[in-house]
Amino acid sequence: MSPRSAAIDRAIDLESRVAAPNYQPIPVVLQSGRGEWLFDLDGRRYLDLMSAYSAVSHGHAHPRLIKALTDQAAQVAVTSRAYHSATLGAFLQHLTGLCGLDKALPSSGGAEAVETAIKAARRWGYRVKKIAPDQAEILVARGNFHGRSTTITGFSTEPSYRADFGPFTPGFRHFDFGDIESLRAAITENTCAVLMEPIQGEAGIVVPPDGFLAEVRALCNERRVLLILDEIQSGLGRTGRWFAYQHEGIRPDGLILGKALGGGLLPVSCFVATSEIMDLFEPGSHGSTFGGSPLAAAVALEALRVIEDEGLVARSAALGAHLMARLSELVSPLIRQVRGRGLWVGVELDPTVSAREVVEQLAQRGVLTKDTHGTVIRFAPALTISRDALDWGIDVFADTLRQFETAGASSSTRSQTLPVRLAARQASAPRATTTAGPQLMMSAPDHFEVSYRINPWMDPAQWKSSAEQLRRQAGHGWGSLKDMYERLGARVEIQAAQPGLPDLVFTANAALVLDRTALLARFRHPERREEQSHDRAFFETLRARGLIDSIVETPDDLHFEGAGDAIWDSGRGVIWTGWGQRSSRPMAGVIARLFSVPTVPLELIDPRFYHLDTCLCVLSGGDIVYYPAAFSKQARETIVDLVDPNRLIEASAADAEHLAVNSVCLGEQVVMCHASDALRCALTERGYQVSVVPLDSFNRSGGSAFCLTLRLDHTSRSSTGRRGPQAQDAPARLRRVA
Repeated sequence: MSPRSAAIDRAIDLESRVAAPNYQPIPVVLQSGRGEWLFDLDGRRYLDLMSAYSAVSHGHAHPRLIKALTDQAAQVAVTSRAYHSATLGAFLQHLTGLCGLDKALPSSGGAEAVETAIKAARRWGYRVKKIAPDQAEILVARGNFHGRSTTITGFSTEPSYRADFGPFTPGFRHFDFGDIESLRAAITENTCAVLMEPIQGEAGIVVPPDGFLAEVRALCNERRVLLILDEIQSGLGRTGRWFAYQHEGIRPDGLILGKALGGGLLPVSCFVATSEIMDLFEPGSHGSTFGGSPLAAAVALEALRVIEDEGLVARSAALGAHLMARLSELVSPLIRQVRGRGLWVGVELDPTVSAREVVEQLAQRGVLTKDTHGTVIRFAPALTISRDALDWGIDVFADTLRQFETAGASSSTRSQTLPVRLAARQASAPRATTTAGPQLMMSAPDHFEVSYRINPWMDPAQWKSSAEQLRRQAGHGWGSLKDMYERLGARVEIQAAQPGLPDLVFTANAALVLDRTALLARFRHPERREEQSHDRAFFETLRARGLIDSIVETPDDLHFEGAGDAIWDSGRGVIWTGWGQRSSRPMAGVIARLFSVPTVPLELIDPRFYHLDTCLCVLSGGDIVYYPAAFSKQARETIVDLVDPNRLIEASAADAEHLAVNSVCLGEQVVMCHASDALRCALTERGYQVSVVPLDSFNRSGGSAFCLTLRLDHTSRSSTGRRGPQAQDAPARLRRVA
């Protein structure tokens, strides 16, 4: 990069002379920004991998947010909460609906929202829990960062944040982040709340052990203590879910939000909580002149809508998995650990190298990020970042590290630090779980036939010409498929057939089952609607046997054909949903709200590929087999955008027309009804073993292995996490969504 201009030097000098030295900025002077890119006074372009600590999650100068800002500013910007406004109610209704909580109290900066939460927790402690006056305590984690007000600084454990700012407010006790026994020991009869970040950001993107949040939730319930989560940085899609707590299926009593809520344009924050907490406030007990202003509410509501409309949570999940994989694959003696979730990753470096110097070198090469605690470099790009830009930034980071290795790392240092790095990575990896094998559901083919026509594959006349032979083939093929599954270690639950319901055998259409909750199908075609009551009865037996926990009906005005149009992708943490043929597009939002996972809606345009499972197959290693011609142009672009090109396997027309894509992957085994030499070779090269089970009779209805199978044990939760209140009140929440 060429030397900086005199104009940049003058700007840095002026700011240094008149601004208090409470920051040590990277020596760049930024003038404008668009999307994931920033530009300095000299017109140099920088990739922003920091996004203002998640405040710019939408990218710089998002056109919809700029319009919302200017349109509202031209009407009225600030009136104070002394009056009602036309924008606040709609914003808070949308926000509380996303959180699954009751009421919100808006403010400006994030620290203000934390202070609000502290006041709310204490008042609840005195008025509801009946703690003695002035004795309420709030438990906070060591290594926390909740802001820099005097109260908050007082319970920080970072000496530099506290030095010479006392005396501090009492009423806080500490526990070790990620250690449930430490938390248990800290709770007393005066504890009113646990206040914590679900992932510690400023501490270096520290992720707690799997299941920790679920254990905290259970302990708070047991001891009658509020759980308040600070998701100012981690919330609103940053970790690949709307909120980081959703990775473990819990719900807090109170939630603190900010940063991205302002769309990168305004300081907007909120404390969101249950009515039991919020109704303790009364006029005069709290206030914020700029909090919830008409301008802030208009921008924040549009910020939430942009996240929904542009699928930014799903982008964060998919591109975050890619970011984590690429950084974890870097072989450098300087890397001690890579940790994070979604588009929020910290790379911890060996202390022999200065993370600040690495960050400054990255800036010189056009990549902006930030160090913390001297050893950790943070990656938190806008959720709108393109895959190409993200890969370029990672490439620059890798090359920069190589320069530091050459400059300062001896061979002895390399030999010592590399094993430490590997050990740290293994320690941070998800825990393996031992199971008895995949749990599947199949419906017996006793009455299967092609008796009506609801897709181009079905021809009743051709079936009748050799009905007995085709029935025998169907029984043999179904039995061979079941035997194959059982040889691969699967447990298969059999649903009894019923006369008059020939397509019942296509079990995948019955429901989507995730996290032990079954979302039942609602069929578009009347020929299949009689299956719905039969399916529900069978799922009731599964619930009675403890194989699932809850059953949820699809909204009356929507169509949804189960796992055929909703495919769970565990590697990316998203559900791919198909719409346009058999399932309604709004079902993507219903699924996202019900299961608290991001969804990626894909439009299907070829009537031969009427379900998503006929043209897209997610494999266990993260690869995806798909047939591009089945999708709309926008859907094809979405797939290519979210999936590493090296992970995409494009099926030929011949393979797709033989329903080869409609396959089931169990571990390294891919069970198919057909595979050309080219497709078999592509799968084998990626480490999969292909097993072909002829299913010609079922192909005559447009179905194959995946259609005949429903997976019952998919989970989006951590290995030790348990379903929380969100699962228990699923039907009520689904009605609100609908």
